Amino acid sequence: MSFDEYGGTAPERLLPLKGLYNVRDLGGYAGAEGKQVRWGLLYRGGDLHGIPEGDRAVLAGRNLKTIVDFRGEKEKEKAPDDALPTVTCTRELAIEAGNILDLTRAGQGITGEALMEELYRHLVSIAREQYREFFELLAEPQNTPLLFHCSAGKDRTGLAAALILTALGVSRETVYADYMLSEEYLEGKYTEWIAASPHLAMMVSVRRSYLAAAFQTIDTLYGGTDRYLREEIKAKPERLRELYLK
Repeated sequence: MSFDEYGGTAPERLLPLKGLYNVRDLGGYAGAEGKQVRWGLLYRGGDLHGIPEGDRAVLAGRNLKTIVDFRGEKEKEKAPDDALPTVTCTRELAIEAGNILDLTRAGQGITGEALMEELYRHLVSIAREQYREFFELLAEPQNTPLLFHCSAGKDRTGLAAALILTALGVSRETVYADYMLSEEYLEGKYTEWIAASPHLAMMVSVRRSYLAAAFQTIDTLYGGTDRYLREEIKAKPERLRELYLK
């Protein structure tokens, strides 16, 4: 399906970067009350390590004010984010992916797609505090333009983006479509890693079933996305729609 069918018609959703992966604008999608998500305020992406000069200029042109990093300590040590001249606020809201994977593996003997689905189920519960702080940042306009990321920008970041778009009244199918773009925008990032460990390929893949597992958990354990947003992570959908829809 094309973006036009989802209400996202910008010519530059994916930023024109040469050395970074999966950095893109969340603007343009059709949201609540017939309004559209504003361009140029919310960005999602992978890590910001080793930014080439040309990419640095592109990011500087977006006038980013805030960077939110969901990566764990070892990930940040291995690939620390580069500083950007316009950024005045950096928040580290670590969601330790390794710890979550250990939890999902424990005593279950699951692998592949089933393991990733279980990871997403755990993310819904384990990362509530981090997502709560994240949504506090989103509610303050002085923090935008804001870019949030993890290592690949597909799992921790993918769920965060899905929650933002849901809070803005974007349709579920559009949320899935945005999520699945990581499959295209991560092409080439893990080629060598997969070649060395092909049995782990599912861990760096993107499947609709992963995000579906998160939504299913939200519905089953927390009474649906609206209740989860308002009560579990203290999001304020009305405030967010005021800020991010036009």
